[in-house]
Amino acid sequence: MKSPLFSHQIALPSCSAHSEMERNSQKVLFCYCMTGGELLKNPDGSVAYRGGITEGLRVDESTKYDDFVTQVCGKLKVDPASVTLKYTIQYDKARLLTLAAQAEIANLLDFNQGTADVYVMTAEETFPQLQLPVVSRCSGSVATELVLEDSNHVDSPTTEERPLMLATSWASTIEGIGQIFDSADAFRDELNKYSIACGFGYKYTRNASVRMIAQCEVDGCPWMIAASMLGKTGKVRVYKYEKTHNHRDNCLRTTKVRMPKRLIAKIMANKVRENPGYLPMDIIKDFKHDYNVDLTYQQAWRGKEIALQEVNGSFLDSYKLLPGFCQRVMESNPGTLAVYTQKDDSTFNQLFIAFHASTHGFRVGCRPVLFIDSILLKGKFLSTFLSATAMDANDDMFPVAFAVVESGSLQDWTWFFGNLKVALNDSRDIIIMSDWNEHLVRAVNDIYGSVHHAHCYRHLMGSFKSFLKGLHSSNSIKDALRTVLEKLTYSRTRIDFDNALGQMQSICNKAYDWVLNSEPMCWANSLFPGKRYDKFSLNFDDSFKTWVQEAQELPIMGFVNLIRLKIADYMCRKRTECPTWEIPVGPQIDDKLKENIEKSQGFGVHYFSDSNFEVFVLPNKYGVDLHNRSCTCKEWDMIGLPCLHACAALRSINADVYQYVEVCYLKETQQAIYSEQMYPVPIHEIFIGAATDGNSDEASSTGLGLRPPSIRRLPGRPRGKQVKPDHGDKRPLHCAYCKEVGHNRRKCKAQKLAVSANTGDGGSN
Repeated sequence: MKSPLFSHQIALPSCSAHSEMERNSQKVLFCYCMTGGELLKNPDGSVAYRGGITEGLRVDESTKYDDFVTQVCGKLKVDPASVTLKYTIQYDKARLLTLAAQAEIANLLDFNQGTADVYVMTAEETFPQLQLPVVSRCSGSVATELVLEDSNHVDSPTTEERPLMLATSWASTIEGIGQIFDSADAFRDELNKYSIACGFGYKYTRNASVRMIAQCEVDGCPWMIAASMLGKTGKVRVYKYEKTHNHRDNCLRTTKVRMPKRLIAKIMANKVRENPGYLPMDIIKDFKHDYNVDLTYQQAWRGKEIALQEVNGSFLDSYKLLPGFCQRVMESNPGTLAVYTQKDDSTFNQLFIAFHASTHGFRVGCRPVLFIDSILLKGKFLSTFLSATAMDANDDMFPVAFAVVESGSLQDWTWFFGNLKVALNDSRDIIIMSDWNEHLVRAVNDIYGSVHHAHCYRHLMGSFKSFLKGLHSSNSIKDALRTVLEKLTYSRTRIDFDNALGQMQSICNKAYDWVLNSEPMCWANSLFPGKRYDKFSLNFDDSFKTWVQEAQELPIMGFVNLIRLKIADYMCRKRTECPTWEIPVGPQIDDKLKENIEKSQGFGVHYFSDSNFEVFVLPNKYGVDLHNRSCTCKEWDMIGLPCLHACAALRSINADVYQYVEVCYLKETQQAIYSEQMYPVPIHEIFIGAATDGNSDEASSTGLGLRPPSIRRLPGRPRGKQVKPDHGDKRPLHCAYCKEVGHNRRKCKAQKLAVSANTGDGGSN
């Protein structure tokens, strides 16, 4: 039920009725007047009030300042001479304004809707320091705000922390006759900002490059502005300006103000630069919060596209910069391999980058295991991102190399691994873990020969679940088969593997045959010929994928450059963290060791020699060899960290467990991995060169004529996320008639035959 305060009475036409209608047409506010409490600052910067007394008071355009103060102080029972009145505006609850004159009553009305907060402060009270010029009227005058400082105040956000926080800061963009702007577009932009700050709409009666005339969109309002070009300078000067409005309602930001996409792009440029994944819905919310402007989804989307282009360049021109970028990267980071290929028609084909800091770190400290993955990019031009990562001493992801190719074909993978082998220049036997992609497998065999190639367990399980869909078995049997496959994968000894394989055969012969045909030597832990340090899947760290998802909508140069910056930041952070390690190993490795030590308590240990022990874990016995750093459970042998049984043996002789950790986990190794740093790349020079020479013959000969690939993204919005392999089973259909699996009763052929037979019998009778 609406409050009577805001209701309109219906009366017969009369002088008193007309007076009442005129009064009701005025702007009305209900003010919450507070005193005696405590002013606080919320985490978002807005003002909150705790405790004290609150009274309500009606304010309209006829309210006089002296009468308002008298009524407020009378309701709150305070002396008007000993208090100061403060208020906030609807669009910025973080700043307190002094209510000290009739003009502030107008501000209170103009910049609030429905309700307003008024704080009656005594001289002894303090409150957070909040300061920002606030527009007094639509004419653009600014009220200077006096504040009391609290010794424990929290500084309000600066313009660097939150640029253009409120539209009210634009009220001074239009000064008057004689004001000069750099261009016609600059004048239009500043006029847009001014109208948003003052909350009125306008329209152009003339809008040409040499002369622009705009007037308030409210009929009969005298507000107008006119500007013209200053000769051939390109600058624009205001030669006529009437700053007065004869109406007030349109100053309340309730009309739809002009907000062109060019201005939207300029406002959000910094946010788009920091976060290319800035969503249109977030843009809409931010513009409403910061400027009280309602954008449509299309406005937000188009504004973001323009901002991305201004920040990162266009999609078409971006490819022209790749050759120069590769050259600059190798010049500024010696030892880096950055190469690209193009097709006969000068369209982009492939790009490969491996920074010297990455390849050097892999050679001197990383374990010889490479994780190879691919991600389909959803930019304007279809392409595929290939990545090679490794593990650092703390078991975190270490970026080694990446590539952008057209499709992930056999040719693309072969080219990628060929460059990777050259960039690494590593004589060790490298283990490669990847999805069982046919082209990838062939490319690895062509480049690396008989290298140990491990199959990712996550993809293996996905393939196995797809196989199970074709089995006419119950869900419980399928669950049992998945459990057995997990045992087959993680078992460390051949005996455990054979036992699990026997279970598989006893449950389902088809599943048993599937395992034998899936090359178990490439995924079963006990059969794998190399040492892969207990890493069974590609997603042990999704940092690279997160970076790609953030950057994939950018043009190719913006995408590659953002990945470069992410790698540089990541490696710098890891290099800075390493000296803070207080123990010989990293935090994650230390947690694993502590877990093993804790679980080993209570194990029986039999001493044979200084290096040989027998550990009892009923009903089993395990032999531990400290000298060879081995245990019959095979865990220590496979990962290089003392297992449960080794920890029990070490505890029995009070030995330092860190002395028996493989060198690849030590702090010194981590420091060696991140010892080389990445250096800045002078990208600005590349942009200048592309802008001036992009269409010249010289540009074509140097690669600046490189054109985008011919494969474009299909129309429509792309998927937000890449389609993942199916790792879950949908409940199969069960027919209620024939009890078979794979269809329902409505489509049961047996039922249809039975019905047909019954119908035929009935007809013959």
